Amino acid sequence: MESVSTSCLMDIFNLLKACCSRPCNYIMTYEGTFSSLANEVGQLKDKSVDVKREVEAAERDGLTPRREVLGWLNSVQNMEDEAKSIEGIYDQKIKCLCSLPFNICSTYRLRNRAEAALETIRELKQSAEFTKLADNLNLTRSIKIPTTKTIGMDKVFEELQRHAKDDSLSVIGIHGMGGVGKTALLRRFNNDFPSEKEADVVIFLELSIDYKLEEVQKSLFDRLSLTWQDEVTHRDRATKLFRVLSMLKFILLLDNLWEPLNYQVVGIPFPAPPSKCKIIFTTRTEDTWPHGNVVFTFNCDHINNSVEHFLTNEMMLKFNMFCPRVEDRIRQAAWNLFRNSARMDVIDADKNIRIEARNLVKECGGLPAALIVLAQAMAPKKTWEEWIHALTIMKDTPHQLPTSLTVRVDDVYFTMHPMTRAMILWVQRECGKKENKWLVRDRERVEEAPVAKKWRDAERIALVWNQIIDLPETPQCPDLIFLNLQVNKFLRKIPNGFFLHMPLLKILDLQETSIEELPVSIGNLVQLHYLNLCGTRITSLPKEMTALVNLKYLSLASMKYLRLIPDQLISSLRELQWLIMMDSYTGWKEVQSCEGGVSFKELESSKRLKAIGITVSTLAALQNLCDSPRLTAFTHWLHIKGCPNLTSIPSLDFHAETMPRVISIQLHAMSELEEVVIGNRQPILLPLQELRLSSLPKAKLVWRARFPNTLLALKIEDCRAIDRLIKLEGEANGSGETNYPSLKTIEVKDCPNLKKLTLVANGLKEIKCQKSWWEQLNWGDERTKSFEHLYNPMNID
Repeated sequence: MESVSTSCLMDIFNLLKACCSRPCNYIMTYEGTFSSLANEVGQLKDKSVDVKREVEAAERDGLTPRREVLGWLNSVQNMEDEAKSIEGIYDQKIKCLCSLPFNICSTYRLRNRAEAALETIRELKQSAEFTKLADNLNLTRSIKIPTTKTIGMDKVFEELQRHAKDDSLSVIGIHGMGGVGKTALLRRFNNDFPSEKEADVVIFLELSIDYKLEEVQKSLFDRLSLTWQDEVTHRDRATKLFRVLSMLKFILLLDNLWEPLNYQVVGIPFPAPPSKCKIIFTTRTEDTWPHGNVVFTFNCDHINNSVEHFLTNEMMLKFNMFCPRVEDRIRQAAWNLFRNSARMDVIDADKNIRIEARNLVKECGGLPAALIVLAQAMAPKKTWEEWIHALTIMKDTPHQLPTSLTVRVDDVYFTMHPMTRAMILWVQRECGKKENKWLVRDRERVEEAPVAKKWRDAERIALVWNQIIDLPETPQCPDLIFLNLQVNKFLRKIPNGFFLHMPLLKILDLQETSIEELPVSIGNLVQLHYLNLCGTRITSLPKEMTALVNLKYLSLASMKYLRLIPDQLISSLRELQWLIMMDSYTGWKEVQSCEGGVSFKELESSKRLKAIGITVSTLAALQNLCDSPRLTAFTHWLHIKGCPNLTSIPSLDFHAETMPRVISIQLHAMSELEEVVIGNRQPILLPLQELRLSSLPKAKLVWRARFPNTLLALKIEDCRAIDRLIKLEGEANGSGETNYPSLKTIEVKDCPNLKKLTLVANGLKEIKCQKSWWEQLNWGDERTKSFEHLYNPMNID
């Protein structure tokens, strides 16, 4: 009986043990669960802090945090509160000696709660990898802007739209002369770009010719509804713009780009394909293209003509919009634009006037700007005689106007359509009524300048390529803004009071005159922007030039007599951007404390300077130039002459890689120079277009494997040691052939040992040389013989 009782008790115990061991174990190991909860919630807090910081930064930039992000942060906060509540309850439990709480049932429920929280926290951690924290700025996708009709450009526009949707293209350039409709095309694109899927925002910026960094940034801040703060630095603004634009699919439209834009400095992310982001710009000069990034050429010799495609890379679409000829299919559109621009009912009432009006439209060559301006100028004309007079001027003037009237700056000339020049001149003369507004005497060999009375009403005066000896003493020119006296070789003096009454003058061109000094009245030209003294006989610049605080362009090139530039003159020209001094002044101060002259430190202090041409004649000056990162970055033209003891280039004193923008190098009169090495194992001198070597009796020209393929002109004079035009480095006899795809001109003079032309230059147009040298070339060489038809005899002074 006792054994039976014992057996029953054991069975009951085993049954209770089986039922309770698992729950008891669950309760006894509860501390591990609460420890894991504390660790996981700590990691989740760290992640939420990072996300909050990025969300706050996005909100400061005007972005709207995405709902899923805000929901996640809210869930994190709820779980933090839950974990804190569980931890508080857990800490209040009183445990027995066996690590079991007195209230086992409540602890069981608390662990269940903790495990549920732990599972939710782990899910929140896994879902924290957001691809995008904030939505786009709360801004209008595109802002409609007024535009004129784009005559005959429907196919061009369709091509532009199609390529703007191509993810493999990121930069699109539209190139063409003024008036062909680039701006109208870009404005139409801004207004009609269709799909919201293609872009979050379309930004249209119209740039001024001399735009400033701050102006571009301010326009972008305004368009993106960002808060502008004057005290913030350019770099911080750029950082903010970059951060905002990097989160957007943006289309940036830049109208009227005159020079390359430093996108990084502004804060614009440069889109790399494949990309929905696009930068589309219009320009009159191809200098604005990002170097080496042309993928597609759209060549419009006339609007709606065939399209030529040239694939060369993968980044940039380039539209070349040359002067259009009016075809039958767009004449009606041009005619309608002409009539609508002036609403001239008179042309419908008089058949003869209508005939002359159509002839005027034809003279406009399809240029929208010309059609509009001409139509508005002709609006008040009511008689057939007035229309005939207008047509006569439009036909005759293009053959009479000088190219000099199109001057902008020395190296940024643009060729104006003849009709446009005629139209502008005619309209500025108030349709022929005010002839003295433009005084033009071009290549007429006149010996006397117009009398002072004719200068009074003039706004623009061009008296170029004449034989003028004397100028009016003190002309009254209250409206004069443009004065061009270039190439008057007999003009040796400018009267002292000549500039006293020209308060609005902005452009003054005196190049290739024989003047020996500037009058002190030059200081009165406080509005002057452009001053060209190239090739004059001036020996010193007057200190009164320090008053030219608005001067942006100063050319002192080929001023071989210039010896003195007053101290601090250059730095006082606070708006100066272009300083051209090739084959000119060489009196650079080597020590800042020296009196008189100009130092490189002074040039460095010119904050707006962006392009210089410079001449150095000593090793010390060359070294000082190369030691200035700011000046070498802006050097476009370099002339080295003299420099005793300079035996090779490159040398310790001159490394070409320090000048990434140099387009012209001239080496002259260095008796000890033995070797000129062009190119490098790294791509340098990429923009080099002209190389001139003269009076280098010992120098030989050596080309390394990687040399600039942009070279347009090679000129060699009095270099008697050069026996091979092209000699590759490491080559024993210089017999190798090297390709020069861009080379157009070769000039050779007094190089008796140069007997072979071992180069490949399929684009070469001429070889200017002396007849004696040409005849002694080795015509048995096949490569030399291939250039036989390019001989152009050199005129020897």
